[in-house]
Amino acid sequence: MGAGGRPPKEKSFANMLNIAIKQATEDGRDKLRAVADALLDKAMSGDVQAIKEVADRLDGKVAQAIVGDSEHDPIGVIFRTVYEKGE
Repeated sequence: MGAGGRPPKEKSFANMLNIAIKQATEDGRDKLRAVADALLDKAMSGDVQAIKEVADRLDGKVAQAIVGDSEHDPIGVIFRTVYEKGE
């Protein structure tokens, strides 16, 4: 095991996925391109989640407001400057 209980980098899921995605598909296309094409096909057919994913990838995710709930006020940040008298 690596740091933090994670497997060594060469055995990580992300690394294995990167290796697999770089291999060509049976029709010779790059797998990453095939995944992108499949996502776009779903978006074009009206799949709302696929449309959201494409929009998030192209425009960035919409900022989430930090608000309170019925029991708590929104999170606030207070900046205070403290001046110390020099000797």
